[in-house]
Amino acid sequence: MNPEFSLENRIAYRFSMLSTANVRCVARLYTKKFGLSTAGWRILSIIGRYEPIFPSIAAQLSTMDADKVTRAADRLVELGYVIRNTDAADRRRVILCLTSRGRAVYEEVEEVSQQLDSEWRSVLTAEEARVFNTVMSKLDAQAKRLFTDEAMDARFAAASEAKRRPAAKKAAKKRAASAAAKKRAVNP
Repeated sequence: MNPEFSLENRIAYRFSMLSTANVRCVARLYTKKFGLSTAGWRILSIIGRYEPIFPSIAAQLSTMDADKVTRAADRLVELGYVIRNTDAADRRRVILCLTSRGRAVYEEVEEVSQQLDSEWRSVLTAEEARVFNTVMSKLDAQAKRLFTDEAMDARFAAASEAKRRPAAKKAAKKRAASAAAKKRAVNP
């Protein structure tokens, strides 16, 4: 195993730890003051940023399953933060929008989130911040290439094949040794 890629050095692990710390900090505001879960805040923030928005698009942007988005949206509607409108172009589709109350909640929590993000980045010089944004864009693009179902299926297939190769080589050597032994037995 390569220590460069041990758990505490993995990109996903480090991002997860940072994200969790950030979410827990901001959650103190949106949970206590506004009765929102983390999933609820995530969907509210996506609606606030992109409204009007279809639930399926909100699910993609949040990386949440559609059923979780539906439950979060249901709760947001109950709280009076979101309304569902019928899509004029396709009456079977729903569009999510913030209510004025939802907009006020969104703006308050968003302001705190932006202040926190600004303070978090304050340890970076202007050049480090520029490089950081460039690196994040590169990692985001690479993640979109690497983390598709097709790419992961190919990776697992290659790993399975790699595990089979040593066994296949060992079996081939054994067959060759057996054939050589038979040949020596026939032609001493």
